[in-house]
Amino acid sequence: MADRFRVTRRVLAAAAIATPALFGTRAARANEVVTMWTFLSTTGTTPRDRALKLIIDRFESQNPAIKIRVESQVWSTLAERFVMAHRAGNAPDIGWVNGENMGLLVNAGVAADLGPLVTEKWSPALRQDLVLPAANEWLKQGGRQHALPIMALSIVLFGRRDLFREAGIDPASVKTWDDFARAAARMQRAEGNRVERWGTGLPLSTDRTTMSFAANALMGSQGGRLFGDRCAPLLANEHGARAVEMEADLVRRHRVASPESFAHTLDDAIEQFIGGRVAMASSGNGRFGNVVDRAAWGASELMMMPWPSFDAAKPGPQYMSGWFAAISRNSRRQEAAARFVDYMCGPEAMEYWTEPGGLVPLFRSVGEKPQFREAKYDPLRSLASMWAESEVWLPADCNVARTFTDLNRATQRVVLGNVPALQALREAEAATRARQ
Repeated sequence: MADRFRVTRRVLAAAAIATPALFGTRAARANEVVTMWTFLSTTGTTPRDRALKLIIDRFESQNPAIKIRVESQVWSTLAERFVMAHRAGNAPDIGWVNGENMGLLVNAGVAADLGPLVTEKWSPALRQDLVLPAANEWLKQGGRQHALPIMALSIVLFGRRDLFREAGIDPASVKTWDDFARAAARMQRAEGNRVERWGTGLPLSTDRTTMSFAANALMGSQGGRLFGDRCAPLLANEHGARAVEMEADLVRRHRVASPESFAHTLDDAIEQFIGGRVAMASSGNGRFGNVVDRAAWGASELMMMPWPSFDAAKPGPQYMSGWFAAISRNSRRQEAAARFVDYMCGPEAMEYWTEPGGLVPLFRSVGEKPQFREAKYDPLRSLASMWAESEVWLPADCNVARTFTDLNRATQRVVLGNVPALQALREAEAATRARQ
């Protein structure tokens, strides 16, 4: 497989020259204040918080007539608030939208077309420099560029090398969901009747969640699909039943996940992993830097693993999502906002998103820089290879976020309500269909 970070010297040089001039020499109007909603904070201490602060400082030094005002929002409702604020006439100039809610943004029609504002001004060299060109194409719907990728993320499986060593398991041998359950059982630790460390964490709440293990297994069984034509959900079938039963069995039969998993959000799951209370957990790879910074058990032990599958013929899908920048269609500062969006999503800012941000660089030229070829960036290169092998983009015009909630509710119904999996999935499918 080709290195996703490789780039020729000619492309690297051309991209570096092209980027600063994307908007020509026309100056922005003096003292323009561009408001941006994001889940990050410029006063925060997480790796991505620090990266954003550096990016804004650098941009403002290059564009002294433009100031960026950040207003932090709760990540799980950010997209919905952006759409509602637009309809109320008080939307920010720039809103961050996560991939699961892209259908909401697209169908609401509240975003300015970033084609004429940004992407149509890109040079051929810059386009060739993209690591994930599919991300930009995914955001084009109805002939409009609704947003641009700030950070591409996939929901990854986090593990710890030290726990695999202690259990005598080669991580590469975990290829099927049965392998996963066995590995989780061997890494679980109990003191009498008290479980000190669960084999895996499961974010099965219906609040602040995203792709579950069942959703990954279902997509893997259906060639990466959760939806058919016109966003018709593909949940209530034999593949869905098998996936939900597998996830349910991690709690009820294998007992490697806590019964309290049904109250655990995505944030809870990663906090438990950082604290050593679960051996494996899933989260967006954007949390990689946060885990590295905070895990007392040693950052060098952290790894991102390929997802299991039912047949081991191919790893489970890397469900691609991320955070994307949209500009309000009604913004009176579209040109200034577009300057910042282009910079925030461009090669220079990507160096900050990589260090200190801990994200996979979305430009080959950035990944080829000497400082990013150190061993500590090997996990990011490994993830880029996993993307190359198994990336899946669900339709951008489908409402995905609540479908993941519906699947979590189905697993709850199976375990807590003793409802047959197909019946629970029919309920989930009806709920998903109603909101498309």
